[in-house]
Amino acid sequence: MSELLEEFEQKRENIRRIVEEHIKKRDEAAAESHRYAEERDLLNNKVHEMREEVKKKIAEKNELIEQVQKLRAEKEQHYANLAELRKEYRKLRQETNVEGVDKQSLRMKEKELQRLETKQQTTELGKDEEKKIVHEIRKLTNEIRQIRQLREKELESNDSVKDLNQKIAAERKAGEALKVQIDEISAKITALSDDINKSLQELDETRKKADEMHELFIKYSQDSTKEHEAFIQAKNDLRDLEKVISSLRTKAKATKKKEKEGELQSKATELFEKFKNGEQLTTEDLLILQKAGFL
Repeated sequence: MSELLEEFEQKRENIRRIVEEHIKKRDEAAAESHRYAEERDLLNNKVHEMREEVKKKIAEKNELIEQVQKLRAEKEQHYANLAELRKEYRKLRQETNVEGVDKQSLRMKEKELQRLETKQQTTELGKDEEKKIVHEIRKLTNEIRQIRQLREKELESNDSVKDLNQKIAAERKAGEALKVQIDEISAKITALSDDINKSLQELDETRKKADEMHELFIKYSQDSTKEHEAFIQAKNDLRDLEKVISSLRTKAKATKKKEKEGELQSKATELFEKFKNGEQLTTEDLLILQKAGFL
């Protein structure tokens, strides 16, 4: 009985250590789970903030794109106006007569100059004839230049031509100003696009980290739950073992008491026989007889 009781008591100590180990592992896993949950929540909050910031940048980019589209439409209209004005300008120059300039005579001179230049380039000429053609080309070139200069000077003072020149300059200036503005906004759009792409990449990386933290949170939560269940099981095993040990101790006490009582009865019987035979008993012997019920 004592050996069995000792074995159970040793087993109880082992189970107590197991209970303590499960409590320690459960609490450690719970602490890790809590830590990863906090990191996950912080990262999720950061993801939300980053997503809102990206939305603002995308909205800003869309506004700039819309602005560029409007400016491009305005620019195209200015260049369309410019093309029409240039067409009108060329027509006006062609139709405007300048005093002292015979347009038909000018065309004839230009045609003759072209003929001589072609002849010089394509025909094998003698020295005198070459010299003569060169002289004629130079002469015609100077005459045409003088006529054109005279015509240009007269045209520049023409009110209709001046008005058209001013309109052309205004349209060109407006178109070029819009082009500069479009280029500046386009550069902003490009920078925003790069920034958005970078932010989206950082957002994706942060979201992945948050997912990793959530997976670790789940893992340690499950570990904590398993350790708690194992702790409950070990605690129940310990309680059941305590009941067995208590029962064994009770039985051991009863057995020991019974053994003592048997020894007492045996000793008392022996002393009572001495007493009946008239032998002298000590006070202790008499107490044993009394305790055993012989006196």
